[in-house]
Parts: sequence; structure tokens; C-alpha cells
Amino acid sequence: MSQTARRRPIATMAILWIVLYTGAVLLPVVLANTLSWAHRPESGFLLNLSRNLALAGLSILALQFVVAARLQWIEAYFGLDAILWFHKAMAVFAVLMLLAHPLLIAWGHGNWTILTRLVVPWPVQLGRIALLLLLAVVGTSLGRRVFRLEYERWRRLHNVLVLAVLGLGFVHGLIMGSGRHGDLSTWPMRILWSGLFLIALAAYLHHRWFAPRRNRLAPCEVIAVGRESHDVWTIKVRATLNGNGRRHLPGQFYFITFLDSALPEEEHPFSISSSPTENGYLTFTIKAAGDFTQSIASLRPGDRAMIRGPFGRFSHILRSGREDIVFIAGGVGITPLISMLRYMRDTGDPRRVVLIFVNRAQRDILFRDELEKMQRVGRPQLRVIHVLSRPQGAWNGETGRLNHEIMQKYISDLVGTSSFYICGPLPLTRLAIKILRQMGVFQADIHTEQFTF
Repeated sequence: MSQTARRRPIATMAILWIVLYTGAVLLPVVLANTLSWAHRPESGFLLNLSRNLALAGLSILALQFVVAARLQWIEAYFGLDAILWFHKAMAVFAVLMLLAHPLLIAWGHGNWTILTRLVVPWPVQLGRIALLLLLAVVGTSLGRRVFRLEYERWRRLHNVLVLAVLGLGFVHGLIMGSGRHGDLSTWPMRILWSGLFLIALAAYLHHRWFAPRRNRLAPCEVIAVGRESHDVWTIKVRATLNGNGRRHLPGQFYFITFLDSALPEEEHPFSISSSPTENGYLTFTIKAAGDFTQSIASLRPGDRAMIRGPFGRFSHILRSGREDIVFIAGGVGITPLISMLRYMRDTGDPRRVVLIFVNRAQRDILFRDELEKMQRVGRPQLRVIHVLSRPQGAWNGETGRLNHEIMQKYISDLVGTSSFYICGPLPLTRLAIKILRQMGVFQADIHTEQFTF
């Protein structure tokens, strides 16, 4: 199948999922107004707006569980990084809608003491608690680093709070909306309301219980642990099932939990450095940069690993048929790019590839010998430009930080005919994008993948 043919159904399915999501958010609002409008007493614009915002906001919260469930039949069309960005954005949007709900009620009734009274009916109190917990969820998610919350501790807190918000919001909406003239006073609305929250609960259980349990029952085995540099290791894993039977694409990643080893039993995302052509095993190249990854060296052959994936759309085989490719990597950001290069080598891809590889010193250059061999053999037609910020000893290559002059020198003739793939620290990624845009590269030709957990 050609890449053009591959992209057309992907674009169609992506649009279909967006339409379905929008419809799921708006359906409760449309159905409630259609079914109860004739029986609803005149309540004014503000009170009607308040009801509609509450319906849409709680629907978004229910769908947040689906969005965050890492469902591959959805993720395949967008990429997990885009889905997580959307998840965060919609959480903020839902909070604003639900905060407006009580404010509009107070405004519509002309009675602001509704917001400050301590003694209120218990369903209203549930709504207050749910809103406060939701603010805590969004606040700790957006400001996790400000609050210095470790990722695993934050995730455990997040999982408890979101379930509480879902339950309290469901009960509050059901009780408050089931009155004589309420939005949920009709059976179709009650069925729809219950269905939304059952879907949310099912997505949560799949993500947090069923999928991990399935992967735990069929773990992979660590078969080798090798040192790539002074602080980078490559883990080789026998993956007969590849997590769920799917063959990965070059550039994708898995979530990995190492079992019965010295490492904490925590889930972390790692890019695949091996090519899909290498059957029976996967390799992950990991830098010892944090508390968890500092312990990677303690892994031993025979340790078990639970993997989930593959995820991501950061792969050259999913993009437009540009003739040439430019890779820009910083440090261990070379990992998904070496997977693509190995795949191109193994499949005899004839395209020209330029790799600008930014590191601190010579000892930090990963896969140096392999990259040099690819250049000599010409599979693919690779040219590697090393840029070192702090070279040690004799060095004839580029020095300093990545800048416009270096980019202009090596890739100016590729603008307009190439796709650009960037992977590295966020400051490098932003700088590279800025320079490429100044050089006239279209945004659609620049591909990145960034995660901040």
C-alpha cells in the first residue's frame, strides 16, 4: 500500500473520532433541551446556560477516562502525545464550564449567598466537593513540578481523585436533574447519563486493571543489558507477543514495568531503538537521568518486564512521501531515530538522510561506530553532522550549540524536499523548530514527539 493510500483512511478515521467525541459531548445537551423544554418552567437565559454547561462539562469529564485509557484503536490516528495534550486542554475547559455552573445559578437567581451558605442540601454539597476535588486534580496535574510531586505519587493521587470526581459528579447530576422539571427527568436522558459514566468506568478499569493484568500474565524477559556510554544503557527484551501481538513501527515506544528486579515496579515510557525487522526481541536505549533510570544498570538477564504498546506516530513511514529526510537529535533523543535508520538500512531505503546529532562531548555520542558504518556502506544514503558543545581533546567537527549557521550550512538545500524529525531535550527541540521555520520549512514538514510526565 502506498503512503498516500495509508494516510487517507487515517485522516478519515481521525475526523470520524473527532465527530464522535463532539457528538458525545453535545448529545446530552441537545437531548435534554429537546425532551424537557416543553415541560421546563421559564427560568431565564442564565439558568438554562448553567444547566447546559453542567451537562457538557460532566460529559467531558466522563470522556476524559476514554481519552486517557491509551486505547490503541484511537491512539493510532493521533499519537499519544497529541492525545495527552488534548486530555489536559479538555480538563481545563471542563473546569471552566463547571465553575461557571454555580456562578450562573447565583446570578440567575440574584442570590449570591447560594455560593457561600454552609448548610445546603446534600446533593448540592456533593457537587461542591466534586468541584473542589476537580480543581485539585487539574491543579496538581498542571503544577506537579511546582508542588514537587514525584510522578508515581502524583499518579496514585490522581487515580483516586478522578474516580471520586466521577462518582460524586454522577450522583450530583442524577439527583439534581431528576426532579419534575430537571434535565434528567426523562428515561432517555437517565439512560444516556448512566451510559456515559459506565463507559468512563469501563475505560478506567481497562486502563488501570484489565490491560496491566493481561500483560502481567504474559511478561517479557530481559535477555541482555549493555552499556552504550558512561550513562546510557541498552536493554534487550525477548518479546514474543510484543505486548499485545502488534509489530511496532520504527520510532514508536512502549510503556515498560520491570518486574522482580531491583527497580521500583513503576511504569515508564521508553522509545524502541531496534528495527521492526529484528524479530523476537526489542531493544530500549535508556539514559540514567532520574531516580528510576539511575537503577537501570541493576537489571539482569532473566528479569521479567511487562510492556504495553506500541504507541506513537513519530515514524517516517507514516508521513508524506518527501524524497529526503533530516533528523535532528540531542543526546539519547537519537533512540527513535536510530530505530528508523536501522529499518531504512534493513529495507534498503534509497532516500538521502542527513542527521544533525547534538551532544556535549565525544563520550556522549551514541551508536557512533554504527552510524559511521551506515555512512560508509551507503544504506541509507546517510550523512552525519556531529555538534559538540564541550568537545574534549582534538575535534574537527562542529562546536558550540546548534545555531542557524550550522543548519544553513548542511541542510539549506533540503528545504522544500524533505521531512524533518526532531527528538531531544525540549530547549533543543524548540530551538530547532524556530530555526527551521526561519529557513522556510513548513510546519507540516516538522515532526516531533514530546512527553512530560
